[in-house]
Amino acid sequence: MTSVAKFALPLLLLAACGQDPIAPPSSASDEVSRERPTPPPSAPEQAPVEVERTEVERQSVTDYGDSHSDAPQGVKGRILLPNGDQAAGVQVLLMENLMSNPIDVFLKNKAGRTSPPIASALTAADGSFALGVRKPGQKVDLRIVTDAHPELSKSPISVRGEDWIDVGDLKLKVGLTVQGRVVNAATNAPVADATVWMTSATRAHMMTATPGRERGVAVVTDGAGFFRFTSAPTLGTINLTAEAEGYASANELNKQISKDAVNDFTLKIEAGSTIRGVIVTPEGARVPNAKVQAFGLSVKTPQNATVTADTNGEFEFPPLRRGPYRLTTTAYSYADNEVKVALTGEDVKVVLEPRATVRLKVLNGQRRPVKSYRISLKRAFPQNPDAIGNVMEFTDRNISPRDYRGDWAVINNMPTGNFRFQVMEKNHAKSLSPMFQVLPGSTEAVEVVVLLTDGAAITGTVVDGAGMPVAGATVTSDLNQGLAAGTGLFDILRSMIPQKHTTRQVRTDAEGRFRLSKLAFADYMIRVSHPKFCEGTSVDIKLTEEGQVVDAGRIQLQLGTRVVGVTTVGGMPMGQIKVTIGMPNPEQQKTGSVQPRSKPFDQMTSEERQKAARMLFSTNTLSDGNGNFSMLKRVPPGTYKITAARQSAENPFEALMDMRETERQFTVVPGQDVIEINFDLSSR
Repeated sequence: MTSVAKFALPLLLLAACGQDPIAPPSSASDEVSRERPTPPPSAPEQAPVEVERTEVERQSVTDYGDSHSDAPQGVKGRILLPNGDQAAGVQVLLMENLMSNPIDVFLKNKAGRTSPPIASALTAADGSFALGVRKPGQKVDLRIVTDAHPELSKSPISVRGEDWIDVGDLKLKVGLTVQGRVVNAATNAPVADATVWMTSATRAHMMTATPGRERGVAVVTDGAGFFRFTSAPTLGTINLTAEAEGYASANELNKQISKDAVNDFTLKIEAGSTIRGVIVTPEGARVPNAKVQAFGLSVKTPQNATVTADTNGEFEFPPLRRGPYRLTTTAYSYADNEVKVALTGEDVKVVLEPRATVRLKVLNGQRRPVKSYRISLKRAFPQNPDAIGNVMEFTDRNISPRDYRGDWAVINNMPTGNFRFQVMEKNHAKSLSPMFQVLPGSTEAVEVVVLLTDGAAITGTVVDGAGMPVAGATVTSDLNQGLAAGTGLFDILRSMIPQKHTTRQVRTDAEGRFRLSKLAFADYMIRVSHPKFCEGTSVDIKLTEEGQVVDAGRIQLQLGTRVVGVTTVGGMPMGQIKVTIGMPNPEQQKTGSVQPRSKPFDQMTSEERQKAARMLFSTNTLSDGNGNFSMLKRVPPGTYKITAARQSAENPFEALMDMRETERQFTVVPGQDVIEINFDLSSR
């Protein structure tokens, strides 16, 4: 049983609920034009309103860049105030969705960097906006930001080429009031001019913070130490942080708030002391712009803090609670450093060792040097030599003759640990180097020699239901997904899984035959697609030896059915509705044409495994800006369930409500070309 198949079953429950958050319902009382709106003009900052919150209060206006409203695709809509009036001058942003590039997001978070918006604008006088997306197919998050109301988001939004997604009318909410006092922990005296930050503790999108709100929404205490927020989220929990000059920060974390109670909190802060220091190389040279983190080591110092060293390598933390801390320091091209115990009030000298260098030589089958290729660094495991892991802090690199010093390519900025290089070169299969070790503080370059391989091959024949050859089918080698091959379950995890396999694509000839060559040694599956047929697969193909050729046999394609339709909300066409087709629940399967499997996966024959994978068929798609959808895969004969659900980062439970409300069964019979299924979701 493959490692992928082993954790496929626990994750199938996730697939049943969809893998994306689901969108908040739009309050669309009037029909929204499907034409691209005029780009909104700049709007002045609006003054506070002391009475009912029917206007935008204390609007923070920041110019983040262009709206890109001239792009061929994008997101448009209209923002309304809670009373239904049009909201002018509201900041609207498009941010890259976390799952578009999770590794890049991880690296930016580690470095303390914030991604700028993809596009931004202020709403026009009628509340409308149009934000263009330059890169078609990109997943984005829509953020609506105003100090007077809770931040509103809609994510993820998948923007197809030449499609302007109309999210309709999005109504701002009246936030809850959160108030309290900041006092001296020793005397209970009020602390004036303290800054209090409020963040939502349950917002998944905070993995990519809204620019300008990296720490949350801020207010300053008055002379009596009093603070008040009127834009707290209406659902979930919040975090509060207080800071004041000369005091250590204090937190109130994961506090439940309610519209039916007084949300009053007291933050007690105590006089603090700083940790300052300097960052140098072993030779004494200053290291600029390093990131330094402090982690409290006792119950009396339950706080963490992060600062960045200046251009002279000097750093100073804001006042911390007095006591011991652990310091970690990271800087580009230097090995990470850890000071196990640093006390407040002390000066610290942090010495960073330059990261190690590896010398790399790549040879072809004739032992001749190859000097143009791409490398990826993989974590190696001495106790499990066949396993590799991704090294997120080391980005893939193109190597050319200019990187060579004599016979060796010089690879700088190497982390410490056990590794293997993965080498990609156009005339060979993906090849792994022998395992090598980089030790902390190593000054001598490690030498690594990689022998490129020609790899192995997979052949086979594609036929239709009558056994006749299918010409022109697209055959693709892919990561072996075993039991989950037809579910799309691992699409969301693909960027996290180290790719030992080679992805290649060919077309079948007139006899339906194919050959995929120069494949790296790994476990494979074969995907076969053709516009007139359902997708075919062959799973659990193992390539282990140079020159090996594995015959996948006959891959039979079924004539399937296209499933199309329209999604509406309250009778109005609405895009970004996720439509999902999957297998019926077990109790439903008993009366349907699909029967549950009766044998454990690891005891099945290859043919039985492929049949089981087909029985777990699933597919999903998003409706376009006009509410039209067409499933990306043809559906084979059988009985299925289908659901439609809005996407929302605000309240994922609405997805479950939509799915329960829209779920229905349908049956595909052999020879059926198309089925139309429409959904009308209720307005909420």
